Amino acid sequence: MSRRKTLPRVSEHRPAEVPSTVAVMMARQINAAHLHLSAFRDLVQKYGDGLVPEWPKLGQAPDNPVDQALSEASRLLYELREWSSHTAHASGAVSVLPEIIAASEEQLRAEAVLYPPGGWCALPDGTMPPPGEERQEESAEYPVTTQLLGPVPEKRYSARASGRSVQRALPAVTDTPAGAVWEAERALHGFVCQHWEAPGDTPADLAAAVDGLDELADTFTSACTYTLGEIKRRLDEGLLVDVDEPAFAEAAAAVREQLGIEPDRVPKLAYALSRVRQAMTGGRAALPSVIGDARAFDAPAQARALGALDGKTLTEVRRELGRERHWQRHRSKTRMPDYTAADWLRRAMHWMHAAGVNAYDHGTHLAAERHPERSGLPIGTPAVIEDGGER
Repeated sequence: MSRRKTLPRVSEHRPAEVPSTVAVMMARQINAAHLHLSAFRDLVQKYGDGLVPEWPKLGQAPDNPVDQALSEASRLLYELREWSSHTAHASGAVSVLPEIIAASEEQLRAEAVLYPPGGWCALPDGTMPPPGEERQEESAEYPVTTQLLGPVPEKRYSARASGRSVQRALPAVTDTPAGAVWEAERALHGFVCQHWEAPGDTPADLAAAVDGLDELADTFTSACTYTLGEIKRRLDEGLLVDVDEPAFAEAAAAVREQLGIEPDRVPKLAYALSRVRQAMTGGRAALPSVIGDARAFDAPAQARALGALDGKTLTEVRRELGRERHWQRHRSKTRMPDYTAADWLRRAMHWMHAAGVNAYDHGTHLAAERHPERSGLPIGTPAVIEDGGER
């Protein structure tokens, strides 16, 4: 503490005399350092066994060298940011000093010039934008323009359910703080439904989905934790009344247990999903094994299903499969469905997966079907085929 009293704050030093482009890059380098320090803090909080608390208590001083060093580095970087802003202003790079809270339009523009929005530099393959490069400012994806008033309704919100005890969430909650949750649910529901209408994700698609679910699980758990904590805070402070508090406490504890949240620990679901993704690393698509019936090399049936697909992209073949499955489902309501074409479309799609091509080639695919050992591609093990053409 005595050292702070004897040394002036960094931001109190006079600005440097540098060209405006240099001043802008100085400011951005300091901002990049702050982003990296934040990422480092997150890692320590996750793996450092409580060295750095996620939410330190008000007035609580760091009690170990790691937390002390982080706190000191954060303070110094903030002061360097102020000094860099003054230097940029003195150099003419910005006409006013940037501000974030209660800022004017001119101050917001100055903030964008010195510290462009986005996760640049702190993310893999991130790049620091050079001076003068304009980037579209990141706007709130779900802007809040309205809020729900009145007591909590007896009818709960639902995306698709109907009945006397529910009401449709969208568009009722659109543009409210909860709107983002319901838009996310709708997007995720679309992801689930597309696999019925148009199945056929590549192995890399599936791995990307696991990566997304990993982060979604972490974000979802954070959203649950925040929401439960905010309700509890308002109950404790008397800001929320007429709530069955014992029932709420019991239900909230059950939610935390289901999410795997331990006191002051990171939930484990995201970690488990990351292990799933790690296990998939290096996985490759293989040719489908030979079907044990005459359809496997029925050239006329194959030509009818695949002859018009030459040159079509993987996503187009995927859509063709979805349309064929959709038609056969409707056909099954009045007569026996025929999944022969769907089987061939599926095999064509998996051949494209294994070959790593984005344009279908009927001749090459047929040659691989007839002589898979000559194709040079991995060959899958036989799989059980369920009735109805589904796998």
